[in-house]
Amino acid sequence: MYWPRIGTKRALSEIPTAAVLLAGVTMMGLFLVAWSNTSLSTNQVELDATFSNKVNKLTEEIAVEKVWFGTDSNSKKFINMTLSNTSSLGLSITEVEFVNSTDTITFSASNDVLPDQVFSIEEFYDWSSGESVDVIVTTARGNIFTVQVLPQ
Repeated sequence: MYWPRIGTKRALSEIPTAAVLLAGVTMMGLFLVAWSNTSLSTNQVELDATFSNKVNKLTEEIAVEKVWFGTDSNSKKFINMTLSNTSSLGLSITEVEFVNSTDTITFSASNDVLPDQVFSIEEFYDWSSGESVDVIVTTARGNIFTVQVLPQ
C-alpha cells in the first residue's frame, strides 16, 4: 500500500516552467508587434492621403481671366468665362454657379484643367445690365473660387 507524504507537493521543475512562460510571453509579444505594425501601416497610409489632399487643396488656384456677356442671333443671352489654372497641380472643375439678386443657376462641369492651362465655359444665362453677378467655381477637392462681375 502506498501512502503519500503529508506536506509535500508535486510540481514542474523551475526550468521547464520558466521555458513555458518565456515561450508564451514571446508568442504574445510577436502577435502584438505584428498587429500594431499592420495597424500603424494602415494609419500611415490614411495620414499620407489626408496630408497630400490637404496640401493639394491649399495649392489649387484659379484666375478668372475674362467674363463677358452677350446675346446670340436668336436674342438669347449668354455668359462666357475664361479661367486659368495658375497652380502647379492639375485640377478638376465640378460646378459653376451664376448668382444674382433674384436667381441662382448651377451648371455641372467635369473638366480637368492642367497647370498653366486655360478653360472656357459658355452658358445661356438671362443677365440684366447693371446687376452684378457672382460667379462661383467649385473644384473636385472642394475649393470654392468666387468673383463678382457687372454686365454693361
